[in-house]
Amino acid sequence: MRSEKGNIGDAFVVIATLIIIIIGIGSVIFLNIQSYTNEQEIEITIKDKYIKNGSGKNSSSKYLVVDTENNTYQITDLLFKGKFNSTDLYNQLEINKKYKIEITGNRIHYFSMYPNINKIKEIIEEREEK
Repeated sequence: MRSEKGNIGDAFVVIATLIIIIIGIGSVIFLNIQSYTNEQEIEITIKDKYIKNGSGKNSSSKYLVVDTENNTYQITDLLFKGKFNSTDLYNQLEINKKYKIEITGNRIHYFSMYPNINKIKEIIEEREEK
């Protein structure tokens, strides 16, 4: 026969485990939703672009872009936006050119998350003739 203290201890472990699982699932959902929120259209000049290779068996690479104000953006596919052209967008960007870009998401340093570039349009500045 179990004591009452044993039953309370078991219940505490079960409740604590459930809370940890719920927080974990909530965090994963929140981080995935971040890629789809905070839509903005901004103008940037490309300072640098590179591919950050992941480490490990199931890791993937990230297309990263840095603007002249040292903001970093990523270019990744977004399933629920129907965006599957990340490689094409990355290859269209040229260093020292100015673009109007549409981004979603936020910079979350702890998780190495960056705003995601979804659309680009090069800004061609007309030169004044003298």
